[in-house]
Amino acid sequence: MSLDEKRISSSTEDNDACNTISSNNILNQDIAKVESYLEDVKAVETYNFKEDPNNPLNWPRRKKNLCLLAISLDSFIGYFSSAVYMPAVKDIMNYFQTDLTTINATIALFLVFNAIAPLFWAPLSEKVGRRWIYIISLIIYCICTIICGISKNLGLFFTFRLLQSIFASAGQAVGGGTISDIFEPLERGKAMGLYMLGTIFGPAIAPVCGGYIDQNLGWRWIFYIKAMIGALFAITSFFFIPETLYVPNAKETPAPRNITERLQKLKFNPLNTLKLLLNPETGIACIPVSIAFGWFYFLVTILSPTFGETYHFSTGTIGLCYLASGVGNMTGAVFAGATFDKINNWLIKRNNGVYVKEFRLRPIYIGVPFVAIGSILYGWLLHARIHFMGPLVFFALYCFGITATIAATNTYLVEINQAKAASAVAVNNFTRGVCGMIFSLTSAQIRGSLGDGWSYTFSGLMTLASFVIFIPIVQKFGGKWREEREQKQKEHV
Repeated sequence: MSLDEKRISSSTEDNDACNTISSNNILNQDIAKVESYLEDVKAVETYNFKEDPNNPLNWPRRKKNLCLLAISLDSFIGYFSSAVYMPAVKDIMNYFQTDLTTINATIALFLVFNAIAPLFWAPLSEKVGRRWIYIISLIIYCICTIICGISKNLGLFFTFRLLQSIFASAGQAVGGGTISDIFEPLERGKAMGLYMLGTIFGPAIAPVCGGYIDQNLGWRWIFYIKAMIGALFAITSFFFIPETLYVPNAKETPAPRNITERLQKLKFNPLNTLKLLLNPETGIACIPVSIAFGWFYFLVTILSPTFGETYHFSTGTIGLCYLASGVGNMTGAVFAGATFDKINNWLIKRNNGVYVKEFRLRPIYIGVPFVAIGSILYGWLLHARIHFMGPLVFFALYCFGITATIAATNTYLVEINQAKAASAVAVNNFTRGVCGMIFSLTSAQIRGSLGDGWSYTFSGLMTLASFVIFIPIVQKFGGKWREEREQKQKEHV
């Protein structure tokens, strides 16, 4: 039997009993792998989290839900900030007397820094804890956002836009780790789906807000209002996010005696986070969802000029078009939260009580057809200049599929990298952000060369092929790869 599988009692006859037994077995395996800044503390093999009232897994349900709400809001700010001024790019371009490619570069580089920064935030949170990273990053985010709003030249705007990206990314970088800290494995699918609401709700409503703020108050007020939202979320984080990084028996470890020992405990190499991509099941699982996310950012980056040219919409009306994304994203997140755990538990029961972590990938196949069909029909309806509601319906279906696939992938990455959950989600954010940068930066050129119909046909087919090729490979070999890696680690001990 694989090390990644746990035998659940074959006498289990109802689904609730199956969930309880499976959860305990998985947690006994995962708790031994807890990574923390107390690197010299070894997990006690006989440790039972159920008997430890201080373990965040035993927190009251209300406390967990408030914490989940707060980290979801913190993750919201990252992608909200990247998308909120998309309807105002023309006004910003005119103010700074530059061209569309330069302004699109601010969006693309925002995504790059938004992808790189989590490589630092995630391992740092596994050293010093999660709570203060949320709070401090939001405070600095507010400062950077205000400076963007008062900028008089493009250089200052560009610089603090990138710094804003770094501190906006902390919530989405650390959120996966917090979820693994407070939720048991068999309920993480639902928690991840609800957490994803914040991540995808941001780019859904941001352009709507940005369009009307720019139209009525001017583009600078986009940044002032973002700073107010960031300050509100910092206060929410202070009151509702306790420290969730927990190490059993940590009090038995002597405290650092001097500043040198304290700094030694804080040392980390952000490149170690990227090393997770060398684990084949992690690296390969990130490929298709990153390609899909890249094409998603292609679509939202080019949507403003597309609907402006095709339907002659105003800035505010273009912002409303992004509501289709919001409907699709929110529906996808709610669907993931409501069904993914049930699918996982059904697969366990069907597999005679044997838990396989690759079961978490199965719901991806629900989302993929929506991504492919939604993309292709969106493009050809635009090409045919059908009434604007036609393309927007398929835009919503496309976003439903994107959100479902991202939620399933993130849940799987947390499951297989339990000791480094925050780092696993950060790696996925990194690969998605890089693809988002590439496709958003080249969006005008691709659309200009291929047109709407063939651009989105290429998008749909490329995304479909990546999921169909890579996900079955992980499903078939993921457990075997982990078993071989763990065996090698034992041999080197």
